[in-house]
Amino acid sequence: MLKCCKISTIIFWVLLSLSAMSQSVPIIENKSVATRSDEGMVLPGVIEDWWMYEGNIHANVDGMLFMIPTANGTLGQPIVDTVMIAIDPQMTYSAVHPTTGRFYYTKQSSKGQSQLYEYYEKKPGRFANKREKLSGFSYAVEHPTFSADGRVMVFVSDNPLGFGGKDLWFSEWRDDEWQYPQNLGHLINSSGDELVPTMYGDFLIFASDGREQSYGGEDLYATRLVAVKQTGDTVAMFPIGKSPVHSLYAPFCSANNDVSMVLDGVDAGWWLEKDTSGNARIFSFRGRLDCVKITGSVTDAEGQALPEGKVTVMRENGEKVVYNADGNGLYTLFLQADENYKLTFWAPGYFSYDVACKKQVAKDGDLYCAEKNDIVLQTYVFDSIYTFPDLFASSVSSDITPAGRLRLDAYARFLIENRDVRLIIKSGYNLSKDAPFCSLVNNSRLRVLREYLLAKGVPQNSMETNVDKQLEKRYSDVDEADVSPVIVSSRTVSFVLKKK
Repeated sequence: MLKCCKISTIIFWVLLSLSAMSQSVPIIENKSVATRSDEGMVLPGVIEDWWMYEGNIHANVDGMLFMIPTANGTLGQPIVDTVMIAIDPQMTYSAVHPTTGRFYYTKQSSKGQSQLYEYYEKKPGRFANKREKLSGFSYAVEHPTFSADGRVMVFVSDNPLGFGGKDLWFSEWRDDEWQYPQNLGHLINSSGDELVPTMYGDFLIFASDGREQSYGGEDLYATRLVAVKQTGDTVAMFPIGKSPVHSLYAPFCSANNDVSMVLDGVDAGWWLEKDTSGNARIFSFRGRLDCVKITGSVTDAEGQALPEGKVTVMRENGEKVVYNADGNGLYTLFLQADENYKLTFWAPGYFSYDVACKKQVAKDGDLYCAEKNDIVLQTYVFDSIYTFPDLFASSVSSDITPAGRLRLDAYARFLIENRDVRLIIKSGYNLSKDAPFCSLVNNSRLRVLREYLLAKGVPQNSMETNVDKQLEKRYSDVDEADVSPVIVSSRTVSFVLKKK
């Protein structure tokens, strides 16, 4: 009899969903951390809640349950969620315990209070549902989520002993039961509502509408879990409210309501944004959220912003993503810690600039390890003289610095790609009255620069090197007390591009 009732319920939901499918929800690329964008998904209403289960997204849409299949990070068309309906058609949210596999879910009581249930195997092959009480806790339990070791459950409750509105609470699994919950404290909870918590690695992510300096409405925030030693050498990650809370910033936060996030493994997922009318958009992201945030400007040598500036990010696996600077020449990158990258900055009419990049993990307590990296691009105007203060390691050295190699790499690439252009390199070192020594340094520098460019693949007929007597005279009276000898001596080497 029970089986027949469930089949009838499923058929009812199928017919109801087919008649309701109308609202299009585009999946929009997160330009900061994602590399893909999918569109065309149609939902039969507004998503109230959603969660990940066995590799697919399950959603409560206007009180109906749907499954949104995922394949290679792409969301497919929603179908009726026969799996969740068979467990409980009144389900509003679910979560699976990460170590025991126990299935927990919530649904509304007859009085409208969200309550926690467990779906369990009563006998081999026979399953049942039971109310899960948290050691006498009589208030609402919404959106349960578990730490990676399964020792802590975080959830939302309207317990009036909180800080206002709905707060985040946690319960510890001990002595074979969930202990009486504790409030996560004032650092996490505000006078507004804290909603939809998600455990993500060492972070707790949640939505809040009660914090100052928000982007508008509900925004997404994160706080780092705290390592707590329990018995012996056992260490657990606990959300005990002692870490600072950080905004996830744009693009995860917007002027609309950014209400929740679902995760696909440890480095991908989606988040949900709703406007004031309740219309939803699903955004995708890839890459760990606890990463290195790099911001900076792309300018020319005169300090003018290059709004057409771009940065190409190449990972070790060959994956390449191009990011555009904004109208002020500013760029933002989110890079994964301890991973090797090659960053190439460029703009039309300018040399490209390469940077090898490997950043470390974020500082304790922080979500992002933020760094500033301003880039100056050199234009390639023919017949113009260019000098660089960062070519050599010292005022008497011909050793090329890492910054100097980047400059030469830009010239090498340009000469290889433009065979109708030649490069003239002149050296006029004259900070010493010792003519034989100056001549030695000039010739050594020219030889080193030429050999470096030849090794990079520049044809011999694309280069010309010689000593510039006028340049010697130009820099013979420089006051070393006012200017670094290294900078002055580096600028005694000039570069000029000419048409062949």
